[in-house]
Amino acid sequence: MKLRVIIALSSAALLTLALALVSTAGPTCLGDADSDGVCDVEGGGDNCLGVANPAQRDDDEDGYGNICDTDTNQDCNTGAADLTGVFGNFGGSNPWSPKNLGAFDVNEDGGVGAADLTAVFGNFGSAPGPSGKSCADCLATPTTGLGLGTCP
Repeated sequence: MKLRVIIALSSAALLTLALALVSTAGPTCLGDADSDGVCDVEGGGDNCLGVANPAQRDDDEDGYGNICDTDTNQDCNTGAADLTGVFGNFGGSNPWSPKNLGAFDVNEDGGVGAADLTAVFGNFGSAPGPSGKSCADCLATPTTGLGLGTCP
């Protein structure tokens, strides 16, 4: 009788442990191409499919993560205006500018610097993204990170 009780208690403890491990493992993704822990499409979608960005920061709330959105003026193309905007805010610790509310801190380090300029040069002539969010819109009106954008 004592042996059966011990076996039953041991089985219950193992089951509890297994359930605890499964519940803390996080979501299971069908795809996470950049291995940032955010599913590419399921549950809202990764806002930057090719570059790891676990924080999913998207300051202008257009559905494209800052790390792959060098289109700061929302015209669907990284060009001279974006370069001018980043250069004009170079050295600033506040990546938001009242000039056009673009997110100039592309690399998400808290300031606008050489890495941000390099990213704009590297993406010159390209659209933002890609994004796994179905609501992503490169023509969206920029917001100030208050959850008021078209794709927060």
